[in-house]
Amino acid sequence: VEIGRGAIRLGYYLAINPGGASDDIPGEETVDPAFQLPARWISEEDRSRAERAGYTVVDAPSIIATHLTELIKGHAADILDRQEVRNMLDNLRQDYSAVVDEVTGSLSLGEIQKVLQNLLMEQVSIRNLVSIFETLADFGKVTKETTFLTEKARQRLARQICLQYSDDRHLRVITIEPQLEQKIIDSRVETSSGVQPGLDPETYRKYIAAMMNTVQDVRSQGILPLVLTSESARALVKTSTRRDIPDLVVLSNLEVIPEMQVDGIAEVGIE
Repeated sequence: VEIGRGAIRLGYYLAINPGGASDDIPGEETVDPAFQLPARWISEEDRSRAERAGYTVVDAPSIIATHLTELIKGHAADILDRQEVRNMLDNLRQDYSAVVDEVTGSLSLGEIQKVLQNLLMEQVSIRNLVSIFETLADFGKVTKETTFLTEKARQRLARQICLQYSDDRHLRVITIEPQLEQKIIDSRVETSSGVQPGLDPETYRKYIAAMMNTVQDVRSQGILPLVLTSESARALVKTSTRRDIPDLVVLSNLEVIPEMQVDGIAEVGIE
């Protein structure tokens, strides 16, 4: 099943405008396949000029490698099957047998897989398996609800997540108006695929429209849209925006480490 497509012009370089490039370089206009940024195909003769003008200039092998890497990262949750999870557990058992025995005693292979997939779907690295499995071992005795377990695993990885999105230990965040956030929490519905917000259609439409407008405004300022919510609302906000704003980053206040400074730059609300 195809998940991506691109075209290469051999013998040419791709000059990508990251924003603010100062010169109009001659070349065939196109779009960078990995990040959908405006770009153009340029010749070898124009390469130095494009770099001086602020363009990011890459050759054909780098274009293919970057595109492939982004596709894999974006679909890592689909790649992670149960056999891969079993291999991870077997490899980890050699040095951390206690935590592996405890987590497998509380949760099935499928439940562990689902938590890891949930993390990967939001671009959270699962390299720190020991911390993730220790968290699952702690809370797997209380509940097998994978959304709850995912939130606890994210909180355990708080420093990693914060540093991934911070700018010199600053987080510039979008918040949600308290009444609207409470409506989202109160509308929570349990489904076979996890928790979902059950807002009425009119409220949902206004909420998504307000969120999309705010995200667009923040992006136009060159800032990564980052939404900060309460623990109870985080998964619901992410689920509700996945279709319209799939790359939106949503953090809960329990994922923000104490030494991180948080600056609110916008608030989403509806009349």
